[in-house]
This record gives sequence, C-alpha cells and structure tokens, in this order.
Amino acid sequence: MHTLLEKIGLHKFLLLSLFTTGIIMLVANFLTDDIRTLVTDLLYVPIPAAVLVLSIIITLRFKMSGKHGKAWIVFAIFAASWFVAEQIWLVYELILNIDPWPSIADFFYILGYPLLFGFSMLYLYPVRKAISKKLIISSSMASLSLLIATFILAYQPDSSENDFEVVLAASYPILDAIVFCPALIGVSLFFRGEVSFLWSLMCIAIILNVIGDAGFLLSSMNDSYYTGHPIDLLYVWAYILFAFGVYSHIRIFQSRIDEPYKNASELR
Repeated sequence: MHTLLEKIGLHKFLLLSLFTTGIIMLVANFLTDDIRTLVTDLLYVPIPAAVLVLSIIITLRFKMSGKHGKAWIVFAIFAASWFVAEQIWLVYELILNIDPWPSIADFFYILGYPLLFGFSMLYLYPVRKAISKKLIISSSMASLSLLIATFILAYQPDSSENDFEVVLAASYPILDAIVFCPALIGVSLFFRGEVSFLWSLMCIAIILNVIGDAGFLLSSMNDSYYTGHPIDLLYVWAYILFAFGVYSHIRIFQSRIDEPYKNASELR
C-alpha cells in the first residue's frame, strides 16, 4: 500500500504533469505553425512511450494471473498499437509533410479500441458486485446519447470529405461510445466511494480520449482542426492519466494480482 506521503507526492506530480503540458501547448499556440506542430507532435513520443513501457512492466509482473493480469496484457497491446499510431502520425506530418488524416495510423488507432474495451471489462470484473443494473443502463444511455449528439453535430451535408473519410470518421464515435460505457461505470464507482481516485485514472483517461475524439471529429469535418489545436491537450492528458494509472497499480499492488480487489476498502 502507498503511504500517505507517497499518495500526496503522486497526486502532486500528476497535477504538475498536467499543468506543464498544458502550458507547453498554450505557449506553442502563440508561436509559428511549424513550431506549434513540432512541439505537439514531439509530446506524443515520450508520453505514449511511458505508457507503453509501464504497461510492459506491469504485464511482466502480473503475467496471466487472474482477470487483473489478463487485463494488463490486453492494455499493453493497446498501448503498443496507439504508440505506433502516434509515431506514424509524426512521420507523416514532420518528415513526409503529408496530411496524416486519413492514413495507416488510423488502422492502429481503430485496432486499439476493442483492446481498450476488453481491458475495461477485465479491469472492472473484480468489482462487478458493486455494479448495479441501474448503473449499467444509465451508462449505456449516456453512451448512446453521446453517439447521437456527435453524429448530429458532426454531420455536414456539404463536407469536402470523400465517402471513405466519412465512413472512417463515423467509426470513431461508434467505437468511442462502446468504450465510454465501462469507463463511465468506473468513474461512477469512484464517486460512490467504491474505488480510489488513482484506481479510477484509467477510466478518466478513456473519457478524456472520447471527448477528444468528438472534438477532433467536429473540427475535422468543418476544416478547423490543426495539430496543436486545444483538443489535442485532452489526448495528451489522457496518456498522462494512463501512465499514472498504470504506475499507481505497479506501486499499490506490487506482486499481488486480484487479492486487493477482494476488500473494497483497500482501494480507497
């Protein structure tokens, strides 16, 4: 278990990381377009890399033991898929000077969603007794509402996008709605006092990514998106929360697998 001082220190470091990246992107937006793009793209190297490295560490520690161990294996594959996607985006934009939307990066982004959903289900399995039918229904309705709202707002009858780009763009809110539901359940458990804040970081990260996707879709469809757009900060923060979520699990659970979930009080 973390000591109180360790928990306070981790929270402060998390807030500092979020604040620092926010300032970096804010300042970059006041510079030239090239510098803004360079700064933003480079942020997607160390931060997703940290998520990948930490996910590999926790996967090697827990291996295939219990639902928790299987969840981290799935998450590690997800982290690898999105890390590859981010680097492909960077290469397209900084080296090849080609618009990365759409590109092969989308294949790796889309591949990550079913993996993220699988992780979420395995991740929540140990606390399934705390999940009521009412919570499942309300979370499902919220996901459906988000999907409908995104489609309505993003629909542009006079859009310059071709059919493939429209279909590709439409796939993201559908996938987001799928992963949003279990993430919302996880955050709801936090507000009900069932789990700790650090435990819920993974779910909060998913929600930030879903909101980011909605913003990216809306701005892309009306041609207002650019690399370094404020919506990109949500993606960066999501990766940071993923990193801290994985790190907190490594520190909290150490060599134990599912045992900590048997006592909900240990998660608070």
